[in-house]
Amino acid sequence: MAALIATPFRRRLAMAVMLGLAVSGGVIRHYAPAPSTLHDVGSLLLVMWLPAVGNLIGYLMRKLPRSAPPPTDFPPGSTFRPQLQVRVETVPLPDGWLASLDAVEERTVLLVGRHGFTARSARPVVQWLAQREPQDLAIELLRPDAALRELKPGTDVHLLVGTTAVGKGRVLPH
Repeated sequence: MAALIATPFRRRLAMAVMLGLAVSGGVIRHYAPAPSTLHDVGSLLLVMWLPAVGNLIGYLMRKLPRSAPPPTDFPPGSTFRPQLQVRVETVPLPDGWLASLDAVEERTVLLVGRHGFTARSARPVVQWLAQREPQDLAIELLRPDAALRELKPGTDVHLLVGTTAVGKGRVLPH
């Protein structure tokens, strides 16, 4: 027995058959007496339009152009453009964690409630984590249009590098 291969022609044929059965079910249902087996068969055939409409919607969705996915990282070599200031206090870190961090890593995540925003600082993370006193950091956001709605002055934030909490702070007025 040969495998049945779904080609565009066979899909269109199957859709036409389902729509034909649905139309015939509507006609049967219209002319058959209400409490009869023929009326019930017409109702069953009338339901055949549902898979056809599902196929049509799936086809149309595939034809719509997809938008570009949002960026996941800063472009290499891009210049730093600060968009907000955050007063940061570092938190105690696990032993040896700071030494295992890349010396030029600038990226961090600003966490507000359950929302996280990818950001980077003007200085590498290792430099500002080495200082234990509170400090003001200039921050650039990867997607400022989405982040600045949540990061209003006075908002408390947590800073993460990877999955490790490295600090907590507050957004300062511009």
